[in-house]
Amino acid sequence: MLNRNSLRIAVLSALLSLFTFKAYGRGDEQAPCTIGNFALPGSQQPGAFISFGQNILDQNQTQVYLDGIDLIGKHQNFYLMETGVVYGITDNFSALLAIPYAVRFKEEHERSSGLADIALQLEYAVFTKEFSCSCHEVTIVANASFPTGSSHKSPPTGLGSVQYFIGTTYSYTGPYWLAFTSYGAELPTTHHGTRFGNEYLYQFGFGRNITNTKNWVLAWVVEFDGTFEERSKVKGVTDPDSGGNLIYLTPSFSASSNNWAFQFGFGFAIQQNLFGHQNRNKYLAAFSMTRTF
Repeated sequence: MLNRNSLRIAVLSALLSLFTFKAYGRGDEQAPCTIGNFALPGSQQPGAFISFGQNILDQNQTQVYLDGIDLIGKHQNFYLMETGVVYGITDNFSALLAIPYAVRFKEEHERSSGLADIALQLEYAVFTKEFSCSCHEVTIVANASFPTGSSHKSPPTGLGSVQYFIGTTYSYTGPYWLAFTSYGAELPTTHHGTRFGNEYLYQFGFGRNITNTKNWVLAWVVEFDGTFEERSKVKGVTDPDSGGNLIYLTPSFSASSNNWAFQFGFGFAIQQNLFGHQNRNKYLAAFSMTRTF
């Protein structure tokens, strides 16, 4: 997205060259790394928080999670909670079922709540390269969300139509540092002449291990999450007060054990270019709790 992507890739490459260790093959007899982030299995290592994807599990492994995010802006407040399950179909292929619920949606004097659009997501690791104490992984993510929410409520809790998503992620994990980037597109369909604008996501983040206790790995993560949204159409007419570009900067803290993972953080809208007359966003608060079986 935009011409800054080449700069992000160059910076990411420089980071990787600093933190990559001596390579070894999967068939080597060298003992696996167990320091820093690698004190835990891959499913429990710190990583992306707000950014999408990077949910690859081992075969037959299951995760149950509960997430919450509260978007707060001028004359508006959107508090959404989501519960779901991730299942490792193979070591490289995972499926995710997400059930979101609008706890409190508020815009001006309008208020709503209720079930939002349920989504089914598939993620496949097309490339995984392990070294003696680092790992690189590229995944492809695809999902579909279904109109279980309501587009008639004000504010709406759903799009009123099926929405498709396609994206890709890259992640690097070392014993102390981690980095990731992801790019994707959300593509709503039309329902009775109304169609929400396509959204294009561009995300980047990095983090560092803080310390390891007897049973826990503690880390901090910083993310830049950008979204460019096209204008929506209502009954075939373009809404001039919709769409635009928004970037959040979100620092967070994570704590992980062999079975549990917790993460919470606060984000700030650092860039906003909203089309027409729209209420501006200010910040967000988010948390995540995961149990792995």
